[in-house]
Amino acid sequence: MSEDNNASSDSSQNKSRGNRSASDFTAAKYRDLIEGSSDFIYVLDREGCFIFANSEVEHLLGYTPEEIIGKHYSDVIHDEDVSSVGHSFAERRTGERATNRLEVRLRSRSGATRDVEMDIRQFSLSSSGMYQDSQFIGTHGVVRDITTRKYNESKKQALNDLDRAIWGMARVDDIHIILEGIRSAMQTVELPFSEFGVSVIDMADPPTVQFYSTYQSDTVERKAQWMVGDAQNNAEAIIETWQHGQIVHTESITQDLEGEEAEALRTLYGPIESVVHVPFSHGVLTIATHETHFSTQDLDFVEELSAALSDGYRRVEDLIDLTLSEQRYRRIVETPNLLIFLLDTTGNFIYVSPQIKPRLGYSPQDFYGDPRHFLRIVHDEDREVATKLLTSHAPQDSVEFRWLDQSGTYRWSSASSFSIYDSEGNRAINRRSLVQIVVQDVDDRKLAEDKIKTSLAEKEVLLKEIHHRVKNNLQVISSLLDLQSRSLPEDMSNVFEDSQHRITSMALIHEELYKSTDLASIDFAAYASNLMTHLMQTYSPVGVKKEIVVDAQPLTLDRAIPMGLIVNELASNALKYAFPDRRSGTITISLTSQSQSDFVLSVSDDGVGFEGDIDPKTLKSLGLKLVYTLAMQLQGRVELSKENGTMFSVVRKAPQTVE
Repeated sequence: MSEDNNASSDSSQNKSRGNRSASDFTAAKYRDLIEGSSDFIYVLDREGCFIFANSEVEHLLGYTPEEIIGKHYSDVIHDEDVSSVGHSFAERRTGERATNRLEVRLRSRSGATRDVEMDIRQFSLSSSGMYQDSQFIGTHGVVRDITTRKYNESKKQALNDLDRAIWGMARVDDIHIILEGIRSAMQTVELPFSEFGVSVIDMADPPTVQFYSTYQSDTVERKAQWMVGDAQNNAEAIIETWQHGQIVHTESITQDLEGEEAEALRTLYGPIESVVHVPFSHGVLTIATHETHFSTQDLDFVEELSAALSDGYRRVEDLIDLTLSEQRYRRIVETPNLLIFLLDTTGNFIYVSPQIKPRLGYSPQDFYGDPRHFLRIVHDEDREVATKLLTSHAPQDSVEFRWLDQSGTYRWSSASSFSIYDSEGNRAINRRSLVQIVVQDVDDRKLAEDKIKTSLAEKEVLLKEIHHRVKNNLQVISSLLDLQSRSLPEDMSNVFEDSQHRITSMALIHEELYKSTDLASIDFAAYASNLMTHLMQTYSPVGVKKEIVVDAQPLTLDRAIPMGLIVNELASNALKYAFPDRRSGTITISLTSQSQSDFVLSVSDDGVGFEGDIDPKTLKSLGLKLVYTLAMQLQGRVELSKENGTMFSVVRKAPQTVE
């Protein structure tokens, strides 16, 4: 018996050791997965303080895991994002209701993490609540660095827009389109520039420099033309930079340049501190900033802009020299990003770019042998648009459609059609000889647009939920006041009741925003009607009617809340005092506004009238004090009329412009 017991004991110990080994192995496996992740994985306690962070936090934010433990999540969130994403860091939801793919900006400790020359980056956040015995104990989540992806998306969009602007030029005078496209591209990627200029070099005899810039202008304008050699040191410096062919980055003009050279740059671009000169095919692109120098990422993008600028000026050369039309046409049709089709007047294809093969998998012969092949591979929903592109005598610009490649995938393209005439006489009577169709692949842009639409839809759902929760919280506060007031004397209970009405007036605003398709503003007529219905149900007047008269645009939240509180106070007073002894009458709410700068908000009744004068400085009524205070907040004044009852008006008039 003793031997059996010993054997049983040894077996249990071996089994226990085996279980511990398996458990230790599993724990080590998951620990390795978490620590080896390229994402920042965190755990917060119920107060929102970090209790765990994997080692990736040091790469992303510059904190060691030990340093970030105990810090509150708000310490690492960009100030502008704290209020909007705080609930996601302190997430109490699980499963499908947990937060996914929320974009947020975080702050690093020193601004030098991952060789990035800024301390604010963009991240994708997901989080979910943790519970123990139905009690919320904290939050766990994952943060992924998407700064590079967001920047690359912006850069791709900027360069695509610039490319479309360049190829959209039809005249030599359209050169300003390129220059404005350069500025738009820099704004899209948030390049930290203050001014920029383009110096176009003509090496004829004598050499000249035409200078375009944004300094002291709303647009990119031609500022000057210099002849090289006539004491124009700046022109000579531009020629030297262009001939050298290398980018020149001066991080600090004050420290790195001599007085005359620094003064010449500030004369052209204003009080700048850092400048970069980038040669392109026809001159030099100069970008300047007031405060900071340009990062390596900025300089790489500027070089891409210079390449696009070179393409733009080559396009201008093609337009100038009509004798090179054949060469220009060949360059266009051989551009990898474009497809060129030529049709005769009967609709037969007489030329198809060979790029059709790598793009869609078809050969030009597929179109030559079957004129209907083009329409056959177009998506059914887009066939009408494509038919008009092929057959219309009027030019078609930027027509978008989907067509099927040989792998079975529909791809988006944008196309334009142009008529070709043998002579000016045929042009006058619109007798075409050929039709040219230029097609560009826009599949990537369409995918980006779909992502943007999805992101906007997610943000709209989030905003609606915020308004819904604010409304619910205000209703909870109102209910708590109601419960508390039941144990108080009548005079104190009335004070609580007034507070409930004020809270309800704000809750109704958030309810209107939650129901509205426009989350930025509310319909004041509907809101005022709901508020009056609530007040009349509370005071139960006999024979008193409401009238709502609104001639104004929907109100923003910062204007709707004070106006709602004013209506609440004045309408409550009218219901309590204007119709004694079951007297009947009407309470009218009126709002008129002819612009965003002026309005007249009135609350009137045809009751017994208001006795005495009002001095805002000596008011004892909290309600009327609140009306005057809110009117000042709205930059308006309170007016009182005692004719045919009582009418309080809050008036704001825009200042008159003196000509």
